[in-house]
Amino acid sequence: MVSSTLLSIALSYGLLGLQAFATPVVNLEQIAPLKAIREDDLLSGTVPVSKLQSRSIAESMKNAIELLPIDEESLLPAHLRKRNDDLSRLDLKKEVRLIYGGVVSDKQIYMANMTLYQPDPSHPLIMMEKFDNLVRDISCKEGQIVLGFNDDAAMKYAINAWDWVNEKDKDYFFLIANHKGCSTDMQRSPYRVDEVHYDDKAFTTTLMTKAISWESIATDFDLSLSSANMPRRNRKRVQTKDISKRGLWETIGNFAFGKSVYWDLTVGDIDGGRRKIFADPLHEFSNLEVHCVGCYLSGGIEIAGYIKVVKGSVKQLYVAAKPKNLHGKLEIETFIRATLPDPGLKWDMNLFELGIPGLSIPGIFTLGPSLQYQVGFQLAGSGSGNFSLGVQTTIPNEANVVGDLLDMSQSSATGFEKSTLQPILMLNEMSARANFYVYAQPVIGFGVKVLTQYGVEAALELKLPYINADISSGYNKNGFCPDDKLKRVSGAKSTSGANIELWFKAAKFTGFPSMLTDFDRKLWGIRWPFYETCVPMQGSPGFRPPPPVYPTAGTPEINPPAVVVKRSTTTHSGPAPRPGAIRGSWMRRARA
Repeated sequence: MVSSTLLSIALSYGLLGLQAFATPVVNLEQIAPLKAIREDDLLSGTVPVSKLQSRSIAESMKNAIELLPIDEESLLPAHLRKRNDDLSRLDLKKEVRLIYGGVVSDKQIYMANMTLYQPDPSHPLIMMEKFDNLVRDISCKEGQIVLGFNDDAAMKYAINAWDWVNEKDKDYFFLIANHKGCSTDMQRSPYRVDEVHYDDKAFTTTLMTKAISWESIATDFDLSLSSANMPRRNRKRVQTKDISKRGLWETIGNFAFGKSVYWDLTVGDIDGGRRKIFADPLHEFSNLEVHCVGCYLSGGIEIAGYIKVVKGSVKQLYVAAKPKNLHGKLEIETFIRATLPDPGLKWDMNLFELGIPGLSIPGIFTLGPSLQYQVGFQLAGSGSGNFSLGVQTTIPNEANVVGDLLDMSQSSATGFEKSTLQPILMLNEMSARANFYVYAQPVIGFGVKVLTQYGVEAALELKLPYINADISSGYNKNGFCPDDKLKRVSGAKSTSGANIELWFKAAKFTGFPSMLTDFDRKLWGIRWPFYETCVPMQGSPGFRPPPPVYPTAGTPEINPPAVVVKRSTTTHSGPAPRPGAIRGSWMRRARA
């Protein structure tokens, strides 16, 4: 029995008993106190999974890669395999292991490990593929399967193991077939065996069978997801249809089993580029234009999943995610040419969409993921100007998210405290006052279907991050920026901050008790105040900025903002210098 307490067991998804990347669950609200950055910051959302996300999930599930059966013993080293002529292969079992695989790319193979338990103590199980080497031929037709044994010894052993179903009070056992003519579409098929007939002279046994559904036999099972690396020499040669071929895994060689499934989330303009995300030339916001400059998400996440079904009901359903070299950039450039109508403008859009291959074991399990990369902004202001606000963010590889779809109290996130941010602030030709919010939001949605009656849609939503800034230009005859030794009279000031939030959402529960309602919960979040920036708009080079102020121990790392100030035909740009360096003609006032 798998405990539902913590991750170390909930994430025991590795094939052949290997463990996954599990760390102890802690209460993250004790690590990072939350400070609201907007009015609804700590409130539950009203639409857990968007209609767009639902459509993408449905498409992914429809086109999921079909995993095919893999002989468990082909994955084991030769010295660990049971002998082919071992007659105990004919014994009925209390539980059997079903391994599946499918080629998702030239580098990765999806894997699924299912342990199927007998539905009740009186009706055991057997997999026909386990005793292939004890029979010379197998033939299947409606209502029966005929086995031709190699010798008398195997025949007698089978009679001793199976003949109890022929007793006065007839009984049955379950058989899982994976042979041509006995199963459909290269998949395993379950049967109920009601009678067994023998021909001692021909060494043949006839099993009187009835084809059944997976719901009839899979009342008790657990299933975990994993992956295997494709060796370089086999890339572009092995396809999913080859997965079940005997001897294939010996030619491929050793695999690192126990690996999580990797989803590449790289989207956007990594090499630069501009995308217009708002323009309304013929309506009330005709004086506003907004671009996303070099916005992207790079890297991916490692996914693990675990399902446990007991007596026909789903008792445990976990999804875990771990970032892998995940980083991104958001830079929103804004042109204002007049005062905006009250109360300003709030705008969001789906900037990028990425299809992620789903996976399916027909009749048993389907997982369909998708990625939506959303950006948005909220702006109110007066005057005119050209300015940019953004951030470069890196999420540490040691971060860890676990979502329990049946018990939200067991969901958690760890390791995000070491995230780093590099704020971006560019003030160009400013003669305005503006209040500006921007965000980038990768949403990893997924649909899960267990057997045919259980289903759920869920999403991990990561704001990377949500940034706000108050920007105003002005004039002071004694010098606009207090620390500007040149006492330039015009300039612009900005105060800003950001937060990262991780939300876990689920909706559209099907087949579960009515007590399971849609939920939308923040698993982790923290607020970072940035620096007050003062930029003189006229002057000459030669200013030495003060040393940057860094956060205290235990808080996420924040690098000083990059600042660009445009003065007629001269532009100074670049990140804030180290103490003692001279860079440009701008002034920044740091506050702890």
